[in-house]
Amino acid sequence: MDLVGPGSLHWRYAGDNRVLMLLVRVGLLQLMHPGLGAGVHEHSDFFGEPWERIIRSVPQIQGVTFDWPDAAATARRITAYHVDIKGVDERGRRYHALDPETYFWAHLTIFDTMIRSIELFDHRLSEAEKEQLYAETMAGYRLYGVSDRPAPPDWAGYRRYLDRMCRERLEMTPVAKGLLDFVDRPPERFPLVPAPLYRLVKRPFGRFLWWVNRGTLPPAVLDRIGARWTARDERLLRVFARAVHILWPLVPYRLRYSPRSRSAMDRVAGAR
Repeated sequence: MDLVGPGSLHWRYAGDNRVLMLLVRVGLLQLMHPGLGAGVHEHSDFFGEPWERIIRSVPQIQGVTFDWPDAAATARRITAYHVDIKGVDERGRRYHALDPETYFWAHLTIFDTMIRSIELFDHRLSEAEKEQLYAETMAGYRLYGVSDRPAPPDWAGYRRYLDRMCRERLEMTPVAKGLLDFVDRPPERFPLVPAPLYRLVKRPFGRFLWWVNRGTLPPAVLDRIGARWTARDERLLRVFARAVHILWPLVPYRLRYSPRSRSAMDRVAGAR
């Protein structure tokens, strides 16, 4: 079986749109990494167009799974975008987007959030599924052509690595603080929603979305940002997740899966 092609678990789950509910989690974990946060701060208009950055990035990243058998070309294009993202942060530390630890952390946050989405909204993964998903994500990561030196060898190592990074490496960077500020002061626009509707729902929906994402963050990150998560919060999140699980099959197919994944599945089905 091709670890990054049809038949892989990534092929089944990476295009599931339920993961979009946890994109704030991806953003926060990425922006709390010093090198990654500095690159975003100094080489993008994060505070001016935070949503646009995500909307541009997600389809291309999904292409590393769904552009099979040409996924390697997609991955190398993504890597090329990061060649000139380098500099010195506000504390005098040098950074480069293609530093192996920085690049791997960006990849790992997306993978870990997909895992959280599956387990929250779909089903509890078996140990065999976890091992396979990690092997698949590493096969995809190697397509980028960046050193996998920081990568743990297996699922258990990945869990230890994630915990250590959250406890020892992440910090409240300026852009991470800016992301948290959006909870109370949401961006003025969201490109996928008509402006009058967005103005009406942006504050209550933003707070609800942050609540859902907050419940999926590692405890060390919650401590670092000074956020609380109570037993009552956990019960309510499980009720919400169960409702999503039950109602999701009733959602039209075109809304349940991303355009990149639907196109790939249609292409493979047509070839057969």
